[in-house]
Amino acid sequence: MGRQRRALALRAVEASLVLLALLVPSQAVVRAVLDGNASTVDFADLPAMFGAPLAPEGVRGYLMEAKPANACHPIERPPPVGNGSLGAIVLIRRYDCTFDLKVLHAQQAGFKAAIVHNVFSDDLVRMAHVYEALRHQISIPAVFVSEAAAQDLRVIMCCDKSAQVLLLPNYPQCPDLDCHPVLAISWVLGRTLALLMSTFFILRHLGSWLWSRWAYGPAAVKEPACRRAQVRTFTRLNDVCAICLDEYQEGEQLKILPCSHTYHCKCIDPWFSQAAQRACPVCKQSVASTEDSSDSTIDSFCDEEPALLGHHAPICAIQARLRSRRLALLARASPHPSGSPTSVGRAEAAEPPERPPDPL
Repeated sequence: MGRQRRALALRAVEASLVLLALLVPSQAVVRAVLDGNASTVDFADLPAMFGAPLAPEGVRGYLMEAKPANACHPIERPPPVGNGSLGAIVLIRRYDCTFDLKVLHAQQAGFKAAIVHNVFSDDLVRMAHVYEALRHQISIPAVFVSEAAAQDLRVIMCCDKSAQVLLLPNYPQCPDLDCHPVLAISWVLGRTLALLMSTFFILRHLGSWLWSRWAYGPAAVKEPACRRAQVRTFTRLNDVCAICLDEYQEGEQLKILPCSHTYHCKCIDPWFSQAAQRACPVCKQSVASTEDSSDSTIDSFCDEEPALLGHHAPICAIQARLRSRRLALLARASPHPSGSPTSVGRAEAAEPPERPPDPL
């Protein structure tokens, strides 16, 4: 059932396109030739749906206005011209009677073709017959032009008595899309489809971004690649905090940053809250926000812990670096000169001996 509906819809679209192409008027042209073919002026027209079609080479002749102008009654014959091969073309006013009757009176008067012009309008009309008997009698071509074109043709004929009129079947090529309605409609549909597809993709990506921001928070959107710091329980005395310079005590909560630097939780959390950017105080590496210890990894921490063997900076190296920094700070706080060996020696003497590591 669904396939049949799709097939019917496709056929309906094809039929609409074919009908649209058939309804597009095939314009011709009325060309006024002046100064012995020295210059020309073209006017758009529509051929009639009855009578003889225009020949490929066109119909050429002198233009004369019908008398009476509406040609609803028999009209006067054209006067003879010097060149017998060149006939006359009549200009007829619209309304008062049918198109086929006007053209038949022009044919009976001896004109080679008829030009019917609009009144109080510049619209082009496709002329159709009313009486079937009259249609079979008509054998000359006829075209329809606007009122402005008729007025311009009258002016040309009055100014140049030798001017001629040439009825051509095909309108000159037009570069604009307005001359090809099917192409214009296709262009509009293509632009509309491209705009809809672009809007769909933009809204889709924007919705995904808003959903990720709402679901995971702004920190997950801004810094997705940052790793969280780990919170572990210190079990032995083997290091000092670089912020407070106090030795770690058993049972204290330590926070190990992704860069392997370790701090007291009570020291590093205020540091992060006061700093403009969450970064390690020693190496300045960016650190993502760390939640409470409930959603972090909490376990035992010691020098021999296998989980810490893969870190880039061992704890012993950090211990040596921080101990030298602490000695320098103690030396500055001593009443002796900062660079004297005595102050450094006293600072070393005041430093408690390092506790040897427990045997495995």
